[in-house]
Amino acid sequence: MSAPRAVAARCATAGAACLLVFAGGGTAVADDNGIADESAQAIAQASREAMSEVTSMHMVGKVTDTSGTTTLDLRFDEQGDCVGTVTPPGSAGKADIVKRGDDVWMKLDDALLRAQVPGPAADDAIALINGRYLHGTTDSAMLSDFAQVCDLDFFKEEFSSKPPSEQLVKGSRTTVDGQPAITVTSKRDGRTGTYQVATEDEPYLLQVRGTDESGRRVDASFSDFDKPVTPRPPAPADSVDLSELQ
Repeated sequence: MSAPRAVAARCATAGAACLLVFAGGGTAVADDNGIADESAQAIAQASREAMSEVTSMHMVGKVTDTSGTTTLDLRFDEQGDCVGTVTPPGSAGKADIVKRGDDVWMKLDDALLRAQVPGPAADDAIALINGRYLHGTTDSAMLSDFAQVCDLDFFKEEFSSKPPSEQLVKGSRTTVDGQPAITVTSKRDGRTGTYQVATEDEPYLLQVRGTDESGRRVDASFSDFDKPVTPRPPAPADSVDLSELQ
């Protein structure tokens, strides 16, 4: 189970990219899936298989290292659609992301622009962008890293991989945002992780907390599996093409 690395990689990418740019309708009864009675290895394998089949999900994650904490709140699907926010280390502002297919819109608030663009240049950048989204494609050097943050296939590949020499131990039952789960802990190559796997319906991975050999800390939760993602691109007047800024 290598979810911590996946989240850390995408959070780190999002933080670096900032530097580049200056319901429910009723109560349903869920079925116990029996996974809590299985071994730690069987739970991990069942979760890998379930996560490899998801078509969309909501991820809320954060990574804390020596540079600070990067947070992500994203909904994305296998069609490449994505909506959400990224907050780089320092909590100085945020970036809103809308992705539909190969088109990407990103809006940095004034606080984030001032944190990323030095000195008087920040005022020029704020005046030029004027509260609008930056628009480009996944081929854009400025936006490609943010586009990768929304890559569901990347997460599915990481979630479904079976790391070698991993030591797994089954823990106790718990809940994640009200959903019943079973705990599995992992140790390998200086990395530790605690995973919460759903014990109702599909054995999805609901939460992961881990630390790698460098001391970087990952904390992420996953929900809204297979629910539609509906990106709403800004109106043309509310966005500016990156080519106009070059």
